[in-house]
Amino acid sequence: MAAMASIVRPPSIRALSTANIRRIGVIGGGASGMFSAIAAADSLKNIGMDQDAQVVVLESGRKTLTKVAISGGGRCNVMHDTDKPLNDILSGYPRGSKELRGLMTKRFSPTQAREWFTSRGVELKTESDGRMFPVTDNSETIIDCIENAARSCGVEILLNKRVDSIQRGEDGSFAVEVKGEADPTYFDSIILATGSAPIGFKLAQSLGHKIVKPVPSLFTLNAKHDIKEGGVLHDLSGLSVQSTRIAFKAAVEGKKKKNVLTQEGPLLITHHGISGPATLRLSAFAARELKDVNYRGKVTINWAPEFGSGNDIEALLWSMTTASPKRMVSSVCPLLTDKGSSVIPRRLWSSMVEKSGFETGSRWCDASKKKVRALARCIGEFQLEFTGKGVFKEEFVTAGGILLKEIDMKTMGSKKCPGLYCCGELINVDGVTGGYNFQNCWSTGFVSGNSAADFLASQS
Repeated sequence: MAAMASIVRPPSIRALSTANIRRIGVIGGGASGMFSAIAAADSLKNIGMDQDAQVVVLESGRKTLTKVAISGGGRCNVMHDTDKPLNDILSGYPRGSKELRGLMTKRFSPTQAREWFTSRGVELKTESDGRMFPVTDNSETIIDCIENAARSCGVEILLNKRVDSIQRGEDGSFAVEVKGEADPTYFDSIILATGSAPIGFKLAQSLGHKIVKPVPSLFTLNAKHDIKEGGVLHDLSGLSVQSTRIAFKAAVEGKKKKNVLTQEGPLLITHHGISGPATLRLSAFAARELKDVNYRGKVTINWAPEFGSGNDIEALLWSMTTASPKRMVSSVCPLLTDKGSSVIPRRLWSSMVEKSGFETGSRWCDASKKKVRALARCIGEFQLEFTGKGVFKEEFVTAGGILLKEIDMKTMGSKKCPGLYCCGELINVDGVTGGYNFQNCWSTGFVSGNSAADFLASQS
């Protein structure tokens, strides 16, 4: 279990107040909050203020880093492949990639995030899809590392402290009211790191910020018609196709032509519809467009994009009528990988063949143009009707948050409220699955913490 020596539970945070001590309050004990608190405390020490200032984390729950604990199925996908060019990493952010560029180039890069963990004894590994995990495959490794770092630099972590309101006084201090506390406690600087919790948006609005309305991101698509008996995907749960292209046509206000949002990658058939990297990426990049149609509509799937369009696939399939005329259609898929195996799983292929009108035992020599065309469209232009959204395990991500133009992305400081810093998922930045969201937490958290410390120094 994670070390808990850094956790303090005084009867009231008011008891921490000391006339000669300046204080940074971090609201939220998740990934970005804890990381920002450590960065702030380390920075205060580096500038010689560690004896005159204090960093306090207020966490509403019973423990910190709960999302870290469940990430990656309990393994913690701590970041994405840091050996990749920054452009590749930034392409994993549907919202915020432009704003993160300077911060990840000049302030706290993915490489620096990796070195932060490895310098503290965490050995990391990179898997084939670019996800990075601790070699222990245990999220407690990351939790222990962060909590130990917080303890060693003197961060105070207070649990079960739900912040109800924050008010900024005329003297620039922040009065923080906590549920169950008789009196507010005062901080010289605040770091908001509340993730997608509604209270965080409420607090940010009370301090002058506009919120881009949050909507779900990173979710699966339900397809009840295609998975029921008679549907192409019926009884195929668990099958995955390694290379697919999935597209959604979204209406654009004031224009007749629709915007086509497309993603490529592996796709997984589930008990309820479709999931896998291609689906999840589409749900992220089309988060608002899918919300606008109430998660009901159609997506087009090409199960074999490397073989071209439906017309290209039709020509290839028709050639089988002369190349292998005596072979059964249901048992011979001509769309092969370099190693000679079918790109489409056998059971999915058989279902497509049946759906296209081929009778049991049909041979390629008996195939009509109409049936071959129907099969080609089923492969290259499959119309899947989605009937709702599901969830991606326990990992919940939202698109939305504090309007980025109201934040100085060089410091993560509020342009509306001096002394306020914001980081993590609270701001309008979100990434696809694969470690991108944690990288946002590490980078924006680190910069927030350092900037809050600099703010205290400038006010001394």
